[in-house]
Amino acid sequence: MGSNLLRRGTPWLRTTAVAAATAMLVAACGGGSKQNSAAEAEDKGPLVIASWGAYFSAATKKNLVEPFTKETGIQVQIVDAPGKYVANLQSQQKAGKMQWDLLDSTSGPDAYILADQKLVEPLPADLKKQFESVLSKGSVVDFGFTFSNLGYVIACRTDKVKECPPDAKSFFDKSIPGRRQSVATSPLINLSMAEMASGVSPKDLKTHEINLDRAFAKLKEIKPEMKVWWQSGDQMEQAYRNGEVEMGIAYSGRAFSLNDKGTPMKVVWTDGIYNPGFWQVVKGSQHTKAAFKFLEWVANHPEAQAGWAKDTGYSVPNPKAFDYMADDLKTKQVDWPANREQLASLNYEWYVKNQAEVNKRWQEFLRG
Repeated sequence: MGSNLLRRGTPWLRTTAVAAATAMLVAACGGGSKQNSAAEAEDKGPLVIASWGAYFSAATKKNLVEPFTKETGIQVQIVDAPGKYVANLQSQQKAGKMQWDLLDSTSGPDAYILADQKLVEPLPADLKKQFESVLSKGSVVDFGFTFSNLGYVIACRTDKVKECPPDAKSFFDKSIPGRRQSVATSPLINLSMAEMASGVSPKDLKTHEINLDRAFAKLKEIKPEMKVWWQSGDQMEQAYRNGEVEMGIAYSGRAFSLNDKGTPMKVVWTDGIYNPGFWQVVKGSQHTKAAFKFLEWVANHPEAQAGWAKDTGYSVPNPKAFDYMADDLKTKQVDWPANREQLASLNYEWYVKNQAEVNKRWQEFLRG
């Protein structure tokens, strides 16, 4: 507006315009503008992170949030919402008020659902490029980067079985005796394991469209041997400890933890499934700039990621984080190269398109 007045106006208008422009320049350079102060205050948060609670949230606070705040001055709060990211964000969107800014380790299927429903922000192009330069290959996607990565693996009580199935096909082979368990809350994991047992190559799973009839038929073959369909990691561990099962599909970190605590376990990486979590910025956040700054800080601090991995047992995406880990920790991580190359990745895009049918048939399978 000022430039138009200078071109078209009277001398009085020109003088007024120059004065106004000068005042605006002074304010922009720190002249006490209330708008500028408000913008700065907004950049300082507080950011609200939705996390998984208990030791998980504690590890995020200790290793990521506290040093980030100390370095940047941006305040951060953590709220616990384990397994409820999608439902809560959908409710917040309906209410027209987004209460969260960041999601800590959204599970793989949920992360893709949130992206499909446009409930999370895409990464700015320059930031995505930066993340790709410092994080492991494949860990950066359009809507965030992987974190809290784990493996769904075959794990056996070595004191209870003569043979631990060496791959998915063997796990589905009833001639190998042993009471089994698997995860109840993730049909995609079970269906993908069934497809590998039917001959689909682990390398092809990422783009493979699951044949539901074949996969469910394979699951029905082994269902009589499935004594536990676990709902949580605690339940999974308890089933091994109390002897309900001798083998099963388990969280890799939990299986190693059982072994460390006295329950002798064998972990089979072959035909395991890589299950990433994702850091994501919530669409409609009032602190988007600060939220992306937090992601940038996390990505570029491998020592902080290593501390987080030590406290949780879950894996992290910066390869340099391994430099800060003891050997007995890093070799158990799913992002450790020797482990990662044995794990299959899932076709989340297919699941997003077919989730209604998949979930319906899965519940029918569990009830039947």
